[in-house]
Amino acid sequence: MIAMPPLIPTEQWNALSLAIARGDSKQVNTLIEQHNLDVNAFDETAWMPVLMEVLLSYGFSTEEDRQNLLHTLLKRGANPSICCRKGYNCLHIAVQQDRYFPALERFLDFDADVNVMDSDGCNLAYWAIQTFLLRKKEDADRATPLRIMEKILLLGPDLDQVNRYGMTARGWLEHAAPEIRTLVARWEAGKPAIRPAHTIQPKFPANLHYPAIAQQIWTRFVPAEGTPGTIQGQLLQAVENLRDEAQRNGNHHYNKTHKRMAIFVRDTLTGSGLFDSHDNERIKTDTHKLMKASRPYVADDVYDELVNKVCIYYTRKADKYLSI
Repeated sequence: MIAMPPLIPTEQWNALSLAIARGDSKQVNTLIEQHNLDVNAFDETAWMPVLMEVLLSYGFSTEEDRQNLLHTLLKRGANPSICCRKGYNCLHIAVQQDRYFPALERFLDFDADVNVMDSDGCNLAYWAIQTFLLRKKEDADRATPLRIMEKILLLGPDLDQVNRYGMTARGWLEHAAPEIRTLVARWEAGKPAIRPAHTIQPKFPANLHYPAIAQQIWTRFVPAEGTPGTIQGQLLQAVENLRDEAQRNGNHHYNKTHKRMAIFVRDTLTGSGLFDSHDNERIKTDTHKLMKASRPYVADDVYDELVNKVCIYYTRKADKYLSI
């Protein structure tokens, strides 16, 4: 799908999840290699990337085992800056608990995107300064927070990024330990460049009932270029092209071809005999909303509902050849 994050097939995910829960690094690596799994893919239940599953697992007998597997995943291209469905990423998790500090340092060594905001609009610098501020004064380990903060600074954090509550990392900095303030002052004296967040975050489906099936159709039947050779591929491509034109371009490039796409979706689904009168009326109403060039429909609900219908169409005709 154009907007949906990659999914790990359910059967493969069940085996992978079990291996992670048991802390079985060897089996995790075997499954990834055997099935050529995307290390930035998600499961369709928790919508959490593999790297986060490993970070949060209680199954590892030693922290060294976890770190080794995290390192392997990072070398395979796992991105700690990708957010889960709840709106936070591995960096946001790791910075808030001392036991995850080794993982956080490892993430930072792989050029982490420190200005990605969580669901509250907080970036990594915000959480780092707040977390270090709240550490107990008698804590003997002062070197680790300083080392982590220095690594964060080298990646260009925005200390003035405002969260949803109107607060910034700089606001917390006023109350931070002297050594943290000194470190930041020395960094800012060098007039560092702030690196805007650049990680493309996944868009999680809010209304899809069959995300795995939709992903399967998109992957198997919709080519990177050109027209699909199957009806289900053409249906899904048409819905997503209409979504993309409305949401990304505001229907600026909408033409007769786009209207014909909507008509094709309507007539194919309603003429399939697979849906009752209520569903057919809903299909007609939804596709009608996508036939007006001057009124781009930008909400996801209509597109997601049509994708649901395409998935039903595909599964109910799975025993027949749908090639055209």
